[in-house]
Amino acid sequence: MALPRYYSKRDLEKIRERRHEIQGRTDDLLMQFVGFKFSNAKATEYARHGFSRRMQTLNRCIQNLFRVVPAGTVRVPRKDRLHDATINLQAFYANAYGCVDNLAWIWVHERGLEKKLRRNEVGLQKQNAKVRESFSPELQNFLQTRDGWLNYLAEFIHALGHRIPPYIPPGSVRPKDVDVYNDLQRRMNEAVTRFDSIGYDDLLEEQMRLYVFQPLTTHSLNEATGTIRFHLQILVDFLTVEELAIKMLRELRKRAPEAMASPSPAAP
Repeated sequence: MALPRYYSKRDLEKIRERRHEIQGRTDDLLMQFVGFKFSNAKATEYARHGFSRRMQTLNRCIQNLFRVVPAGTVRVPRKDRLHDATINLQAFYANAYGCVDNLAWIWVHERGLEKKLRRNEVGLQKQNAKVRESFSPELQNFLQTRDGWLNYLAEFIHALGHRIPPYIPPGSVRPKDVDVYNDLQRRMNEAVTRFDSIGYDDLLEEQMRLYVFQPLTTHSLNEATGTIRFHLQILVDFLTVEELAIKMLRELRKRAPEAMASPSPAAP
């Protein structure tokens, strides 16, 4: 019996198309940041060795995730594949958040604002009011439209660093199979009380066949605001970081018209 797919065929085509664009987008963005002539040494370091390296990591995490757990997966992946996917997902969140922070530090150093701000005041979220106020009205308005995304990213990175880390559940049971699943669980419990390990393993194997994989992630079941379709979301996150980075470069060029890309820059 064929298992239902989580994504429609059309959705899968769009996801795969976007995924194949990531490498080119990464290369283009790196060239812009590495080639930009910053006036401040620390801004240059954050751009070339912070933001640019993190973008390469985001790209690699996306490729790894799609390789170990393809978007069209319907059967529960092997435990080692789920573990590898979770590691890459966690690395993705850490570096996506780091990209946003790096962009804030690039701006602060390039504009000479570091002496006016405490470290915990540097960032691009709503509470980082002093940094936001230094931007043009256009960039301030854009950041307001991305407040929800910035909050979501912060929620996941704080969960990763301090509370329950994001993970990928192995699967779920369709409503029509719940009664069968519960009956198998009851029989498995009885097998345990009889010390019947062979019977338990047979029942467990039968129970596992009821699982349908759903490409979702969350962190704490009690604290998270919901589950996320990670294949789709990491593509959206990458594109949002890219969009923010491009707007930041435009902002820098407006404030420093003499800034130009140097010829033949070398990637970090």
